[in-house]
Amino acid sequence: MWRKGKMIIAAAVSFMALSVGTASADADYFVLREYNGKVALFYGNETEPEAVYDTSADSFYPADRALLEEGIILSSREELRRLIEDLDLN
Repeated sequence: MWRKGKMIIAAAVSFMALSVGTASADADYFVLREYNGKVALFYGNETEPEAVYDTSADSFYPADRALLEEGIILSSREELRRLIEDLDLN
C-alpha cells in the first residue's frame, strides 16, 4: 500500500538535479536509496548505510521507488534534511 504524499520524491529530486550531475567521487555527498527493502542513507559511495529508516521502499509510488533504487544524491545536509522531512522518514 502506498503512503499518501510519497509522490513528493519526483518533485524534490527535480530541484536537486544539479546535485546529481555534479557529485563526484571526491566530493562530500549523501545518497538516499533502497537497502534491504527500506529507505537508507549512505555517505558518498559507501556500501554500508549510515542510517536505515523504518519506511519501506514499497510504500512509494513505482516511479519514486525507481528513483530510490537508483539512489538520490544530495549535496548538502540541508537538502538531506528537507527530503527526510518531506518524505516523513522515521
